[in-house]
Amino acid sequence: MVARYPMDAPLMRTRLLLLLLLVLPLGCAANPAAPVAPLCPAGPRVQVVDHGLHTGLVVSAEALLQRLPQLAEDFSPSGHIELGWGDASFYQADDPGAGQALRALFGSGGSVLHLLQIPSSAARYYSGATVLHLSLDAAGQQRLLDSIAATFSPGPDGRLRPLGPGLHGHSRFYPAKGRYSLFNTCNTWLVQALASAGLPLASTLVVTAKGAMAQLAAHSCIDAETSQATQQSAVSAAPE
Repeated sequence: MVARYPMDAPLMRTRLLLLLLLVLPLGCAANPAAPVAPLCPAGPRVQVVDHGLHTGLVVSAEALLQRLPQLAEDFSPSGHIELGWGDASFYQADDPGAGQALRALFGSGGSVLHLLQIPSSAARYYSGATVLHLSLDAAGQQRLLDSIAATFSPGPDGRLRPLGPGLHGHSRFYPAKGRYSLFNTCNTWLVQALASAGLPLASTLVVTAKGAMAQLAAHSCIDAETSQATQQSAVSAAPE
């Protein structure tokens, strides 16, 4: 099933409040136009999904499960897995309110990782969302996976046990390390993880999805399959 974007209205309203709390103190600045991205070369690749207020990191499910075999108890090695990091209380709430948003920004009590199985590509799964493709070399992919693995907070026995179902689809929440705050958001975590892979990124003051995507766009590439599908769709929609 294709996941439609955006999400449900109550969650979006709360996340809009969170966005305003994040963006207004920082001001607004126009981003320079990104250069035309080249076609993605062969080799490891990740995707980043812009969800409006937060970003999701999409990696090869097979590669992630090879690095963290325990996840095979909950996820398949086929397709991709999207990861997101955030405040434990706010992220897992069915209908988070303004109070939870403020506590997440200024008094977070812990964090979680959200993992979602994506059977195909992120561009196909999230209809209407902006998706960037980023090419990595083998060493960079391994460093990224190591960074992701280091974010999990295993139990005393070293096991990775899910806290419960995730937000939608086949997803799970897991205990994570780190403390969410106004200047250490889900987008900060994502940029830091990709910087560990060797991409020349600066995570300082990257708190919004817009800030993260602006940096990543300069290092993105065009997926040949997605580009071809877009062109075919445009041709089909053109009037005769």
